[in-house]
Order: sequence, then C-alpha cells, then structure tokens
Amino acid sequence: MSTSAKTYGDPETRRRILDATWELLEEHGSSIKLAEAGDKAGVSRQAVYLHFGDRSGLLVALVDHIDRSLGSVRLREHVFGAPTGVESLRRWVDTMAWYTAKINRVSQILEGAQHEDEALAAAWRNRMNRRQDLLHQHVTERIAAEGRLAEQWSIDDAAALIYVITMPGPWRELTQELGWTPEEYSEHIWRLFERSLLTNTTQ
Repeated sequence: MSTSAKTYGDPETRRRILDATWELLEEHGSSIKLAEAGDKAGVSRQAVYLHFGDRSGLLVALVDHIDRSLGSVRLREHVFGAPTGVESLRRWVDTMAWYTAKINRVSQILEGAQHEDEALAAAWRNRMNRRQDLLHQHVTERIAAEGRLAEQWSIDDAAALIYVITMPGPWRELTQELGWTPEEYSEHIWRLFERSLLTNTTQ
C-alpha cells in the first residue's frame, strides 16, 4: 500500500468507502472486491484504489476506522483511567465483552487473512502488540504496585494471560459456540482473573 493512498482525496468519500466496506464484510465476509466497495459507496473502483491502493490497504484502514467509529479513545480512557489496577482489569473485561461483539465479523476475517497477506499480518500484529503493551503498563504493573498481584504470577505472565483470554477467538468460542451471554462472559472471565491473578480480593 502506497503512502499516498493513506491520505488521498476527500475525507467524506473515504469515510463512505470504509463504512460500505464494513457493511459488506458484515453481510458477505472476506470475499469483497474493490469494485463492490465502490458500488456500495457510490464511487468507482478507481476511486477506491486511489484512496487505499489495494484490498489490503482498504482492510488495514478499516481497522482504524472501526476503532474511531466505536470511540476507542474514550473507551481506553475509561478502562485505563480507573482509580486502581484491579478496577482497570474489571473495566477491561466488561469493555471487551461489548467491543468484541461489535468487531467480531471483521476481526474474524482479519485473523484469517493475516496468514495470506503480509500487510494485513503486520497491521494485525501491530494492533495486538499495542494491546499487550496497554495491558502490561496500565493493568498488571499497577496491580503489582498495589500489592494485589498473586505471588505466583509475574507481571509479564499475568499480562499475557489477560491478553490471550480476552482476544476475539476465545470470546467467539465462548459466546457463539458455547452459548454464553455477554453478561455471563463478563462475570465468568472476571471471576477467573479475580481468583487466579489477585490476592487479598476484597474488591
């Protein structure tokens, strides 16, 4: 994907293309073409190409577009601005129960496509690395500093566990295949973390 593709053209047209792509992915899965995204957005295939370069560029841009549309900055402030690390962990679990449901279809497609597309793989890995860093810095380091991390856990291992358990894959298996409701997901995952990671669990 070229650098010019990231900034080309009218922002409103770009937004329409991204919204159209999001809808198509929700409806039809990963097999969409640039021309289909253009048709739904009311622009030509060439316009999509000029804005995003290729299908990979379109999907990579879509990830950031979805984050902005769902208020990711506000959500991060809510989660990581909690008064304690333990409360931050609780808010993380509750937020993931809601947020993952919103991005489930797209995340499922990107998870699969990353094995076939280097640009998507790099974008997905960068996204996951950022998530791990946030959990490490704003959750497990704070829990440890508060004296609430169980002694058998290192900060790194605790952050890794939280990261993996709250990824889209486990959420998808638990809610879609095993039938947990969003409320059950939040409560069961929180109970797992509370009992395994925390000490002096009075909160």
